[in-house]
Amino acid sequence: MLSCVKRQAGFTLFEIIIVMVIIAVSLTVATISIGDPQSKRIKQASERVTGLLQLVREQAIFNSQDYALSVWQSGYAFYTLNETGWVALAGERIFRPRSLPAGLEFSLYLDELKVILEQEDKGEPQIFITSDGEFSPFTLEITDQRAWRFTISFDATGKFAISSNKT
Repeated sequence: MLSCVKRQAGFTLFEIIIVMVIIAVSLTVATISIGDPQSKRIKQASERVTGLLQLVREQAIFNSQDYALSVWQSGYAFYTLNETGWVALAGERIFRPRSLPAGLEFSLYLDELKVILEQEDKGEPQIFITSDGEFSPFTLEITDQRAWRFTISFDATGKFAISSNKT
Protein backbone atom coordinates (compact mmCIF):
# COMPACT_ATOMS: atom_id res chain seq x y z
CA MET A 1 0.00 0.00 0.00
CA LEU A 2 1.26 3.34 -0.98
CA SER A 3 1.19 6.05 1.52
CA CYS A 4 0.15 9.43 0.17
CA VAL A 5 1.15 12.43 2.09
CA LYS A 6 -0.94 15.46 1.26
CA ARG A 7 0.89 18.69 1.17
CA GLN A 8 -1.05 21.63 2.50
CA ALA A 9 -1.50 24.57 0.14
CA GLY A 10 -0.33 28.01 1.25
CA PHE A 11 2.72 30.16 1.74
CA THR A 12 5.45 29.68 4.24
CA LEU A 13 6.34 32.38 6.71
CA PHE A 14 9.60 32.96 4.85
CA GLU A 15 7.79 33.60 1.55
CA ILE A 16 5.43 36.08 3.18
CA ILE A 17 8.35 37.98 4.76
CA ILE A 18 10.17 38.15 1.40
CA VAL A 19 7.06 39.61 -0.29
CA MET A 20 6.65 42.18 2.51
CA VAL A 21 10.30 43.25 2.19
CA ILE A 22 9.93 43.67 -1.59
CA ILE A 23 6.81 45.81 -1.09
CA ALA A 24 8.52 47.95 1.57
CA VAL A 25 11.58 48.54 -0.63
CA SER A 26 9.36 49.43 -3.60
CA LEU A 27 7.39 51.94 -1.53
CA THR A 28 10.59 53.49 -0.19
CA VAL A 29 12.04 53.92 -3.69
CA ALA A 30 8.75 55.40 -4.94
CA THR A 31 8.59 57.87 -2.04
CA ILE A 32 12.19 58.98 -2.51
CA SER A 33 11.78 59.44 -6.27
CA ILE A 34 8.60 61.48 -5.84
CA GLY A 35 10.01 63.56 -3.02
CA ASP A 36 8.13 66.40 -1.39
CA PRO A 37 6.17 68.23 -4.12
CA GLN A 38 5.72 71.34 -1.95
CA SER A 39 9.47 71.83 -1.51
CA LYS A 40 9.90 71.35 -5.26
CA ARG A 41 7.27 74.01 -5.96
CA ILE A 42 8.98 76.48 -3.64
CA LYS A 43 12.38 75.69 -5.16
CA GLN A 44 11.04 76.17 -8.70
CA ALA A 45 9.39 79.47 -7.72
CA SER A 46 12.61 80.77 -6.16
CA GLU A 47 14.67 79.70 -9.17
CA ARG A 48 12.18 81.38 -11.51
CA VAL A 49 12.32 84.68 -9.58
CA THR A 50 16.12 84.55 -9.46
CA GLY A 51 16.41 83.75 -13.16
CA LEU A 52 14.05 86.57 -14.11
CA LEU A 53 15.95 89.02 -11.91
CA GLN A 54 19.21 88.05 -13.59
CA LEU A 55 17.59 88.42 -17.01
CA VAL A 56 16.09 91.83 -16.22
CA ARG A 57 19.52 92.95 -14.97
CA GLU A 58 21.03 91.96 -18.32
CA GLN A 59 18.19 93.80 -20.11
CA ALA A 60 18.82 96.91 -17.98
CA ILE A 61 22.50 96.94 -18.95
CA PHE A 62 21.88 96.08 -22.60
CA ASN A 63 19.06 98.62 -23.09
CA SER A 64 20.47 101.29 -20.73
CA GLN A 65 17.05 101.25 -19.08
CA ASP A 66 16.03 101.24 -15.42
CA TYR A 67 13.74 98.44 -14.24
CA ALA A 68 12.01 97.63 -10.98
CA LEU A 69 10.23 94.79 -9.24
CA SER A 70 6.99 95.05 -7.32
CA VAL A 71 6.32 92.26 -4.84
CA TRP A 72 3.05 91.51 -3.10
CA GLN A 73 2.11 88.60 -0.84
CA SER A 74 1.45 86.09 -3.60
CA GLY A 75 3.06 87.51 -6.74
CA TYR A 76 5.38 89.93 -8.47
CA ALA A 77 5.58 92.17 -11.53
CA PHE A 78 8.35 93.95 -13.39
CA TYR A 79 8.27 97.64 -14.25
CA THR A 80 10.25 99.97 -16.47
CA LEU A 81 10.80 103.70 -16.07
CA ASN A 82 9.55 106.07 -18.74
CA GLU A 83 8.64 109.78 -18.88
CA THR A 84 5.44 109.29 -16.88
CA GLY A 85 6.94 107.06 -14.17
CA TRP A 86 7.00 103.33 -13.53
CA VAL A 87 5.02 101.31 -16.09
CA ALA A 88 4.26 97.59 -15.76
CA LEU A 89 5.79 95.25 -18.35
CA ALA A 90 2.43 93.49 -18.70
CA GLY A 91 2.78 93.15 -22.49
CA GLU A 92 6.12 91.39 -22.18
CA ARG A 93 5.84 87.61 -22.35
CA ILE A 94 8.92 86.95 -20.23
CA PHE A 95 8.45 89.76 -17.71
CA ARG A 96 4.68 89.46 -17.34
CA PRO A 97 3.19 89.64 -13.83
CA ARG A 98 3.31 86.27 -12.09
CA SER A 99 1.63 84.65 -9.13
CA LEU A 100 3.11 82.13 -6.76
CA PRO A 101 1.57 78.64 -6.67
CA ALA A 102 -1.30 78.28 -4.20
CA GLY A 103 -0.18 78.06 -0.59
CA LEU A 104 3.07 80.00 -1.09
CA GLU A 105 3.74 83.59 -0.12
CA PHE A 106 6.50 86.18 -0.11
CA SER A 107 8.22 88.10 2.66
CA LEU A 108 10.45 91.00 1.61
CA TYR A 109 13.29 92.61 3.54
CA LEU A 110 14.94 95.87 2.46
CA ASP A 111 17.97 96.93 4.49
CA GLU A 112 17.13 94.05 6.83
CA LEU A 113 13.75 95.62 7.64
CA LYS A 114 10.62 93.62 6.85
CA VAL A 115 8.32 95.29 4.32
CA ILE A 116 4.61 94.90 4.87
CA LEU A 117 3.37 93.46 1.59
CA GLU A 118 -0.02 94.19 0.06
CA GLN A 119 -2.54 91.54 -0.97
CA GLU A 120 -2.20 92.60 -4.63
CA ASP A 121 0.03 94.71 -6.84
CA LYS A 122 -0.33 98.42 -6.11
CA GLY A 123 2.04 99.49 -8.89
CA GLU A 124 4.68 100.73 -6.47
CA PRO A 125 7.95 98.85 -7.01
CA GLN A 126 10.18 98.16 -4.02
CA ILE A 127 13.28 96.73 -5.75
CA PHE A 128 15.15 98.75 -8.36
CA ILE A 129 17.59 97.61 -11.04
CA THR A 130 19.55 100.46 -12.59
CA SER A 131 20.84 100.70 -16.15
CA ASP A 132 24.35 99.87 -14.92
CA GLY A 133 23.10 96.58 -13.43
CA GLU A 134 23.02 97.55 -9.77
CA PHE A 135 20.24 96.39 -7.45
CA SER A 136 18.65 97.78 -4.35
CA PRO A 137 19.90 95.13 -1.90
CA PHE A 138 17.08 92.90 -0.69
CA THR A 139 16.12 89.54 0.74
CA LEU A 140 13.04 87.75 -0.53
CA GLU A 141 11.62 84.72 1.27
CA ILE A 142 9.14 82.26 -0.18
CA THR A 143 7.32 80.24 2.47
CA ASP A 144 4.44 77.80 2.79
CA GLN A 145 2.16 76.64 5.58
CA ARG A 146 4.37 73.62 6.32
CA ALA A 147 7.37 75.77 7.25
CA TRP A 148 9.42 75.36 4.06
CA ARG A 149 11.42 78.51 3.36
CA PHE A 150 13.56 79.52 0.39
CA THR A 151 15.53 82.72 0.81
CA ILE A 152 16.86 84.76 -2.12
CA SER A 153 19.31 87.55 -1.33
CA PHE A 154 20.69 90.04 -3.83
CA ASP A 155 23.40 92.56 -3.03
CA ALA A 156 23.94 95.92 -4.76
CA THR A 157 26.18 94.42 -7.44
CA GLY A 158 23.66 91.78 -8.47
CA LYS A 159 25.36 88.87 -6.73
CA PHE A 160 22.80 86.54 -5.21
CA ALA A 161 22.46 83.60 -2.88
CA ILE A 162 19.63 81.10 -2.48
CA SER A 163 19.21 79.03 0.65
CA SER A 164 16.51 76.73 1.90
CA ASN A 165 15.43 75.16 5.13
CA LYS A 166 12.48 73.60 6.83
CA THR A 167 11.75 75.20 10.17
